[in-house]
Amino acid sequence: MLSTKDAAKIFSSKGINAVAHGDFDFILEVATKYIDNLSDIFSIEDVFQECYRQLKKDYKFEYYIKNIIAEKILLGRYSLNTATLLNEFRVGENKADCVILNGLSTCYEIKSEYDSLGRLEDQLCSYLKIFDKVNVVTTEGHIKKVEKISPESVGVMRLGKNDVLTQIRPAALSTEPVDVDVLMASLRRNEYLSLVKELCGEVPVSANTGIYEECKSLLRTVDSSKLRTAFCRTVKSTRRIDKGYVGGLPKSLLVAGIEYRVPSSSKIQLLQNMKIHFRKEALCTTQFSRLNGTS
Repeated sequence: MLSTKDAAKIFSSKGINAVAHGDFDFILEVATKYIDNLSDIFSIEDVFQECYRQLKKDYKFEYYIKNIIAEKILLGRYSLNTATLLNEFRVGENKADCVILNGLSTCYEIKSEYDSLGRLEDQLCSYLKIFDKVNVVTTEGHIKKVEKISPESVGVMRLGKNDVLTQIRPAALSTEPVDVDVLMASLRRNEYLSLVKELCGEVPVSANTGIYEECKSLLRTVDSSKLRTAFCRTVKSTRRIDKGYVGGLPKSLLVAGIEYRVPSSSKIQLLQNMKIHFRKEALCTTQFSRLNGTS
């Protein structure tokens, strides 16, 4: 029998792409684990939702907490029309777990009860170099250590038993100068060229090999507050969420729909496959029969 940790792999990129391509072997293995909680006729979507409910009780790992942030902050405070969310955003040698861009850039570094805090100090120092605000989202067991490790400007949020996000310490606006080297390495070519054009009035015309360094030199002349604002606005525009696709997925797959790269044709197939239904032959069997044409 699968453990909850193993079953949670249906929320991985590999698990999602398998369903998109019509490979239901693992999803039905997960259905077997939760057979007592599923109806006699159940859909692929039902399996994801049931597994997600079990995660709430047994295994609040990084994906689960990311999804809570997306649901309660991205959709709860803002909307897909006014904000965007970045996952695993490269910042120097680190990757920010979750960044929401609205009027400000706000980073949410996740430390679940299964995570080590060994790299936290270095991660936060990197994030403060480019983001307006930085928060650590963690569980009760890590709160005191996180408060001790984190700079005073870093916010601390607790994920409670009922998935309530409580701000233990507010995040302050970063007053650190933007580290242009770190910022440039985080951006795509079209993004840093757009920044330079907006803030400096022109784009360097030198050979491609020299443009990167020239752009860095130009951005170093820009006031940090203006650079932060333009960075937020530019990346929010270039990394938009596919609202139709994400909105069609169950809430348990909110952050998966935002984070994982899925071709357009596979997105359509995934949404269709979510509605495929299966019949349980009996509550105590692991044999399922697909109901063709059932939606």
